[in-house]
Amino acid sequence: MPAVESESAVTNGSATLRCPQCLCSLREIATDRIECSECDAVYPVFDGIPWLYRDVAGSRAQWAAKLQQFRMDLLAEHALLEAAVKEEGLLPATRRRLAQQTAGLLRQGEQVFGLLEPFGFSHSEAGGVLPRERIPSQQHVTSYLETAFRDWCWGEEEVEQTLARIRPLLPDPDEGGHALVLGGGAGRLAWEIARRGDWGSVVQLDLNPLLTRVARLVASGESVALTELPGMPRGLEHVAIEQTLERPSAKAAGMPRFVLGDVFAPPLAPASFDLLLTPWLVDILPESFRSLAVRLGRLLTDEARWISFGPLSFESHGPAERLTAEEMAEALEAVGFEVERAEMHCVPHLHSPHGMVRRSEEIFVFAARRRAPIAEVKPFRFYPKWMTDGRQSVPVLPELEQLRAERVFDLEILKCVDGTRGIDDIVALLSERYSLDPGRCRSTVSRFFSRLYEQDSLRRR
Repeated sequence: MPAVESESAVTNGSATLRCPQCLCSLREIATDRIECSECDAVYPVFDGIPWLYRDVAGSRAQWAAKLQQFRMDLLAEHALLEAAVKEEGLLPATRRRLAQQTAGLLRQGEQVFGLLEPFGFSHSEAGGVLPRERIPSQQHVTSYLETAFRDWCWGEEEVEQTLARIRPLLPDPDEGGHALVLGGGAGRLAWEIARRGDWGSVVQLDLNPLLTRVARLVASGESVALTELPGMPRGLEHVAIEQTLERPSAKAAGMPRFVLGDVFAPPLAPASFDLLLTPWLVDILPESFRSLAVRLGRLLTDEARWISFGPLSFESHGPAERLTAEEMAEALEAVGFEVERAEMHCVPHLHSPHGMVRRSEEIFVFAARRRAPIAEVKPFRFYPKWMTDGRQSVPVLPELEQLRAERVFDLEILKCVDGTRGIDDIVALLSERYSLDPGRCRSTVSRFFSRLYEQDSLRRR
């Protein structure tokens, strides 16, 4: 196993890294800590990865809670598999599959915990802190884990198709120029940009500790063992596969700087990057594309190029912000960019040789150059102040009133469940107790049990 290529926590890309609180320069005070040169804020460094969230404690608490949830989900899934394999009358092939799934699940869990060990997450961190920065609730420890296999194992064809789309759009790097990859995940794109050594620095900013650690290890030249568990395996031999993640070439003239942080409070110097790449990112962020373009544009130098590619889902946005390609181009022009290229491509997506899923995605690729000064941008605030400042009163919102009413009645339904009553008995009891219309009461009780049953844990019983 090759040794990991080492570098200082702030040396590679130090010209562009900044304190996320005041945007002043950083200095290394120990191998595991860096601090702001002005406000003296201290940020931990884990195995060469700076943790540059503005709210260090709050962000760590959220990831510690997610790791704790991963552990609980792992134990629950293991218990289900253990119970299933003990059922009578199983086919030999089914028993073999369940045994493979059980062993693979445990191996992958051990590998995930091992990869995250340098971050030192503890149960005591998971809660008790009101975070100023939000880690999306849909972002889990192993979210997008399949992209690590795509980047560093079986996905050369997909990677090459992506590179073929963006290579013609890449600018010739000036000596000492700086490149930034936002949301690069497992890191293959950042490594491809850095490997030739013709950029002064390449920085990748992402929020996921697991993918970022994998990215740093593999890009540095180390092999990473990780079990792949396809959702729809092609056969028994594909149920749990021991994979080795490694970079395709032993030689790399340059190395990306992998950083953990928040794109809405980026620990990056304004007007410092000559190239920005946003792979599969802009449509999943909880900010309008036009505002996001202003925010990201402020990181770029004059004449810098922004290359973006990915689908246009905008699922979390309101109707006015679910933009088409034409609207995105118009938004870019409105905030100071010149769109030089805009095109659609159909590409394969996560075609694991061990799974049956063969998705293709229509992606929008654009290259835009910053041509005009970028306006000031307001700090992005996902949480209201009453959530981040525990001294402020929680407002009596209509949504909370509705939720309180629903939960009170849910509790009354649960109190009626004693192992002897049927749904008819529960409806009759609650209708009489609260003088409710039996028809409406039955509808409410039925919806309650339907919601529960639709949860996997109850449906499997």
